[in-house]
Amino acid sequence: MLKFIKGLAMKIIILTIALISSIFASPPAEFDRQRYEVGEKIFEKKCNSCHEKYMNIQLLMKNFLYEDNKLLNLKAPTGNELSFRLKSQIGSKDDIEFQIEEDIDFVTDYLYEPDLSKTICLKGVIKHFDTMPSMKGKISEEEIADVTFFLYFLEGFNNVNEFYYKDEF
Repeated sequence: MLKFIKGLAMKIIILTIALISSIFASPPAEFDRQRYEVGEKIFEKKCNSCHEKYMNIQLLMKNFLYEDNKLLNLKAPTGNELSFRLKSQIGSKDDIEFQIEEDIDFVTDYLYEPDLSKTICLKGVIKHFDTMPSMKGKISEEEIADVTFFLYFLEGFNNVNEFYYKDEF
């Protein structure tokens, strides 16, 4: 009987941990998987020829800090770099829904009228790239909204990457 109680107690502990983990790992209410996937498909079709979707941050740091972009020869910032910068540089972090709308406005303006003076990327990164061409007539405002939604959530919900908190390099 004691063995049964210990086994039951262990199962309850494991289930409780799993439940708590799933609660804290859940995406915010503003996350919409279908819209994310639509944005991802548009990104792959219209942005991925210049912007890699995701690269390991340590590899990116090595590329820019020590290799002068000669290791990866990137044409533009990666999606995960943009994801973090949108969340950290544009709008209020206190209201995700409103911040996404502010990000959409920023990305729309930047894509239609690109200018390095408007960049949200680090100088140590952006110096390796030319100013992108205008995307006016090549991507609709609705597509930009979906791509921005995708980018917003691409880096995840917890900003766990310590290198993203550095403002310069």
